[in-house]
Amino acid sequence: MDAEELKESTEHAERSGQKTVGLTMAIVAVLLAVATLLSHRSHTEEIKLQTKVNDEWSFYQAKHARHYEFDINAKLAALNPNARDLAEEWAKKSKEEEDGVPAKDGKPAKDGAVQIQQKAEALERETETITLRADHFDSGELFLEISIVLCSIALLTAAKLYWRLSFITTALGIGVVLWGWFLR
Repeated sequence: MDAEELKESTEHAERSGQKTVGLTMAIVAVLLAVATLLSHRSHTEEIKLQTKVNDEWSFYQAKHARHYEFDINAKLAALNPNARDLAEEWAKKSKEEEDGVPAKDGKPAKDGAVQIQQKAEALERETETITLRADHFDSGELFLEISIVLCSIALLTAAKLYWRLSFITTALGIGVVLWGWFLR
């Protein structure tokens, strides 16, 4: 193409609104990139939190199993009149596994099964919130992708209706992403 043809092509694009549609597509593409980044980060955070939840539940199960084992041993030892001291020691260990040990004499506190269960449940609730946020970001991505498709159709058909419709899906996409952003 020579300079004159390029100039004519540019003028034709300006008259038909192709530049405006192209600019709209570029802006929506940036918004889509932001929504995608937020979505990916949220999914990564969700996986990390779920790993912590699994670890806490495993720790809880170990503590609870030790509590149960010490409790059974204490009950069995209590049946033997010569093993009362052992029964008391195992009963104490059982209680420590279930309820924890407060800090004393420079030793750190140890959480019991009850506290670990509460931590695991709190992490589960946090994970659910992060999952919901990630789902909102994914939905926002979908609306923004639809906007780009509508702009593309507007360019191909020279029909402004599709370009105008893209504003609706862009607004929906931004709204859903913001809704996800403010979830806490």
